[in-house]
Amino acid sequence: MQKPDILIYQDYIHNQGQLHAALVKTFGHARVGFCDADGIAAGILTTQIHLFVMPGGADLYYCEKLNGAGNDRIRAYVEQGGSYLGLCAGAYYACAGLSWAAGTPQEISGSRELNFYSGIATGPIMEYLEKSSLDHSWHHAAPIQYDDGEILLTTKTAYEGGPVFSGGEADILARYNNGDAAIIECMVGQGRVILSSSHIERLFPVVYQNRNASHAHDSAVMNELAQYRQQQDILWNRILSRLTGAEKVSNAA
Repeated sequence: MQKPDILIYQDYIHNQGQLHAALVKTFGHARVGFCDADGIAAGILTTQIHLFVMPGGADLYYCEKLNGAGNDRIRAYVEQGGSYLGLCAGAYYACAGLSWAAGTPQEISGSRELNFYSGIATGPIMEYLEKSSLDHSWHHAAPIQYDDGEILLTTKTAYEGGPVFSGGEADILARYNNGDAAIIECMVGQGRVILSSSHIERLFPVVYQNRNASHAHDSAVMNELAQYRQQQDILWNRILSRLTGAEKVSNAA
């Protein structure tokens, strides 16, 4: 039986159902699995793992579980030829430092151990929050332009509080409309790292109606994103192809 070679980090707080479904759609069920901090410490990130995905959520939980030995294992995996995909919180986590909601009671700032990207991740993008307020919905259909040197693609992606990247060395694969870096790529040792501000794995945000004062806003975002399904699929698979090789993506189950 084939063992998973695409691993999603989980810390038992965040639900990664949509991310898992998106990866299964590309690679097939047999190839996609999960790992936690204990598994990483035990050496699960071997050369047989073609992709390690650090998902969205809240990066302080990642710091709590992985600082020290866990991060050392992740860095060694990438430096020896592994691939890391960081999405939203997973992107903040992989930068040298972050600045989240500066000047507010929710502020989070400081350095990060993993430091794949030598610059700073700054967020959220206030104009992408409902009413430009942290107290309202963070969902937005964020327009980006992706250019990897082979294709130029304009689309909208699910934004939920991700950063912009600045101050470090990286190839910029996608920008927001204002020119800020939305998706970046770094080479780390023999490995490859791609960090995405927006949730490129998601076609739609989760929309609740009961007790959701932002239901109308969230529904409008969902409907807007639905118009870009084809472009979103192309973007997602281009990113995965860069990380795992075109053959591994094109041969997905």
